[in-house]
Amino acid sequence: MSICGRSRSRRSALREPPVSPRGGAAEPAEPTKLRAPRQRCEVVHVACPIVCRVRVGVVVIALVLVAVGAGESLRAATKNDAATARLTLDDTILRPEVALTSTARSVGLMNRKKAPRDGMLFVFRHPTAGGIWMKNTLVPLTIVFFDAGGERVRRLSMVPCRQDPCRVYDPGRIYRFALELPAGDKRAALRLGPRASLRRLVERSS
Repeated sequence: MSICGRSRSRRSALREPPVSPRGGAAEPAEPTKLRAPRQRCEVVHVACPIVCRVRVGVVVIALVLVAVGAGESLRAATKNDAATARLTLDDTILRPEVALTSTARSVGLMNRKKAPRDGMLFVFRHPTAGGIWMKNTLVPLTIVFFDAGGERVRRLSMVPCRQDPCRVYDPGRIYRFALELPAGDKRAALRLGPRASLRRLVERSS
């Protein structure tokens, strides 16, 4: 787009008549008009709105892709934390979900409407004596505590807790694994194994 206008505005003027050396007025000269300065046109470049919209669209798409990638990474991490293991419980096959990280152990089976048939196994990097509570857990559970060798040290029944204070279920013994099962599970759950698989789980835990 071009914007045109005068650089400066001047009025047309007449030259003063020359003065005679003797002090008198000289012969009047024919008046001469000053020429008005030419108009100058300034070219202004205006960015095309379509180009701007295209650039904004590209930025938005890039942000969406980043968000999708972050979501996929989060889902992948959750999936890894909720992986299952092939173990044995009293010499029968057991495929519980395993909680190997502190984050996975702190969440446990919270907000689940149904517990997995083979439950969830909490794996601790080091022997522990802490208790477990049922805050924000929607279904009753049976919990079985095992030592480092897979021998049962305590079995307790736990009920949901929706508001504080929530009861802490403490086995009163040192343990390395805690298996949460659906309430009413009839398995004796005396021994967890095999030991080699338990050691590998401990090595993967954090």
